[in-house]
Amino acid sequence: MIHPIQSSLATKDGTVLFFVVKNTIHTLRWEEGRGEFVAIGMWVDDADNSDTIKAKVREEQQRQLAENEAKRQKTNDGNSNKPSIKEAKVPVPGQGAPPVFKHIRNMALSRDETLLMACTDSDKALVVFELDYTNAENCLKLRKRQPLPKRPNALTTTTDDKTVLVADKFGDVYALSTKEGVVQEAALEPILGHVSLLTDIVVAKEADGKQLIITADRDEHIRITHYPQTFVINKWLYGSKQFVSTLCLPSWGPNLLFSGGGDSLVHSWNWESGKLLDSLDISEIVEPYLGDAQLAPEKFQNETNSLIEYAVAKVVTFANIPYIAFFVEQTKVVLICRVDPDIGAITLAQKIEMPFNIISLSSALSANLLTLTLDNRDSDDSRFAAFISYDGTEFLVDAEKNNAFEKCVLHKFENDPIVNVEPRDVYPLYHIASLRKRGEHFS
Repeated sequence: MIHPIQSSLATKDGTVLFFVVKNTIHTLRWEEGRGEFVAIGMWVDDADNSDTIKAKVREEQQRQLAENEAKRQKTNDGNSNKPSIKEAKVPVPGQGAPPVFKHIRNMALSRDETLLMACTDSDKALVVFELDYTNAENCLKLRKRQPLPKRPNALTTTTDDKTVLVADKFGDVYALSTKEGVVQEAALEPILGHVSLLTDIVVAKEADGKQLIITADRDEHIRITHYPQTFVINKWLYGSKQFVSTLCLPSWGPNLLFSGGGDSLVHSWNWESGKLLDSLDISEIVEPYLGDAQLAPEKFQNETNSLIEYAVAKVVTFANIPYIAFFVEQTKVVLICRVDPDIGAITLAQKIEMPFNIISLSSALSANLLTLTLDNRDSDDSRFAAFISYDGTEFLVDAEKNNAFEKCVLHKFENDPIVNVEPRDVYPLYHIASLRKRGEHFS
C-alpha cells in the first residue's frame, strides 16, 4: 500500500502544492489548462545522525570525567587511576522499544513564498529550502539544516522573512536566520519560553508596524509577546479550558485571532484588546461523527465507558472571504464557519463529510481552496486527498482536482520503495490527542 499523506501546504494562489509522505517532501504544480498535476520536486530526509549522537555521548563522557576528577580512587602506590575513554556508541533501542520514525512536521512558506521550511524529527532540525521553479529537475534546493536542542513543534517567519521563529516541545522559541549558515547548538539561546510544550506560533502586526509573537501551549495559555523585545509580555488571552493546539490570524480581520484545542469550543479573540469575542460550541455539531477513536483511555474512563474526548486539530482561513475552516482529529467532517469581521461572531455555514478520517487541513489563501489529506488505509490506494473550493456562494468538493491528484500520486509512487509500505509500517498519523494532560502530568 501507498503510505497516507501526512500533511500538505499550498501557495496562496493554489498552483503549487507541497505534501509529506513519511520522511519525504513532494512538490506538484497544478496545470490549469491541462487539468492535471505535474511533479516538480522532491526531497528525502536521509540524514544519518549517528555522528551527532556520538558527539553528544563524547561530550557527556568528558563532563562526567571532569565532574569526577576530585573523586578518583587512588591506588596503593598513590597514583591516580585515570579511567579509559571508550569509543562513543550510538544508543540502540532495546527489545520491545517503540519504533523511531523520521517525521517531517510543520511545513511553512515564507511570506514572499520563495522559501519552504519544515521541521525534521531525525535530528530535531529546521530545514530551509529555496524554491526555484525554473529548475526542471527539482524545485527544492536545501539552503540550510539547523539542529535544535529539542524537537520543534511549530514555526513561522517574521514579517520581513529574514528570521524563522521555531517553537519546541520544551516550551522555548528560537529566532533563526533564513540565510545560509548553521549556528552551533550550544550557542543557541531561546528568545522566550513557556513552562509547557508549545503547540503553535504566529506573528501579528500592530498598526504602527511593530511585531508581536503569539504562542499557544499545552497548559491552556495563549501568550502575546513583543518582538524583538521578547522580554516584554504584551498580554495573555484567557478563556481556553484545555490545551490550545492551533492558532489562526485572518488578513480580513487584522485584530482577530481564532484558536482551537482540547475543549469543545472554537474561540474568536480580539488580540489587540485581549477580549474573548465569541466561542462556538461544537459538541452537538461533531457528535454524529465521533466514535471509538474519541473514547478516553481505559485508565481514565468513567463507569459506563462513555467518556468522550476530542480536539480541534487545525483552524485555517482565506485571504479575502470571512470564513474559517477546521476539523476534529480522527473525524471525517470539515466544518466551515462564517465570521462577522466587525464583532468576531462565528456561525456554522457548512459541513462537508469526507470518505475517510481527515489527517491534515491547509488553505490556499487567495484561491479560496482547501486541501485535506485523508487516512485512506482502507481504500486500496485511492482518495489520498480532497480539494474543496469556493464558488462565490458555497464550498464544493472539486472532483476534477481530486481525480487529477489521485492519478498523479499513483503514477509517481507506483514503484517508490520509500512510500510503499506494509500496513504495520505506517507512521503515526494523529498527534493532537496526546497533548491532553492527565493525572500523571500533575503528580
